[in-house]
Amino acid sequence: MTEPRLLLIGRRQSTLDVLKEELGRFGRDVVAFNDRDRIRQTLLDGNVDLVVIGGGLDDPARDAMRQFVLDVRPDVPVHLLPRAEGASPASVIPFANEQIVLFKVRAAAED
Repeated sequence: MTEPRLLLIGRRQSTLDVLKEELGRFGRDVVAFNDRDRIRQTLLDGNVDLVVIGGGLDDPARDAMRQFVLDVRPDVPVHLLPRAEGASPASVIPFANEQIVLFKVRAAAED
């Protein structure tokens, strides 16, 4: 099975770049943006399998971004990083890894 492509969305591009690099150490195929135009283009290119939205955005912005993604690609699963006390940007790494594994398990079950 090929590695699914994750679109990681957050508030600061510099943080997203670090998270993308760290997820890459796990062999993950990740693109990461905070710019709506780049997010839209990436979704329209059709090579995104799932989306994770980080916790750096406030709740209204996260909800709006989730809706934005679904308006562009309603077929792509969107996952919001759960809010937790003491969470940091690094909390995205285990959450994204889990979502990728679950995506692969579901895809394998459909075969």
